[in-house]
Amino acid sequence: MTTQLDVKPMDEQSYLMRNALLGVILGAWFLGESLHGYFEQYLQSHSMISLAVSILGGVIFISMMVILIKVMKSANKVQKKTFYYGNFEDEYLNYVNAKGYKYAFNFILIFFFVVYFLSGLDGTVASEVALSTSIREFCQLTVGLIFISYALPVLYLLKGADDE
Repeated sequence: MTTQLDVKPMDEQSYLMRNALLGVILGAWFLGESLHGYFEQYLQSHSMISLAVSILGGVIFISMMVILIKVMKSANKVQKKTFYYGNFEDEYLNYVNAKGYKYAFNFILIFFFVVYFLSGLDGTVASEVALSTSIREFCQLTVGLIFISYALPVLYLLKGADDE
């Protein structure tokens, strides 16, 4: 015997919005981690800017934990297929979620193509940066871009739904 959970569209929308906010925060965290290596010498020579970056990192980390807890609480109000597969009962939320994934996929494909093309141009600044980047930094940059390129369209489309 299965129990049907009565899901409200506002609960699903809240879950999707919090999930997208978490994506922005995680994206900022990964982008900051990947770019930290490039600015490390500059940050070491400027203590005030280094302190500001450290405080910003702490704020991002605390925000990430708070939003993660809110996402976990709001996940209890939606069906398990929504949590695991992203299938929302509301058609517009399904559309928004799919649109976010499409933007993320296309953005990362373009990003990979640009990196591939620029790394092939010998002697340019872009090829030197691409060749000097470690795999870890490149993966962090890619994951950060994936999170942000998914979350920003979702937040924008959900903002449009609130305006109506």
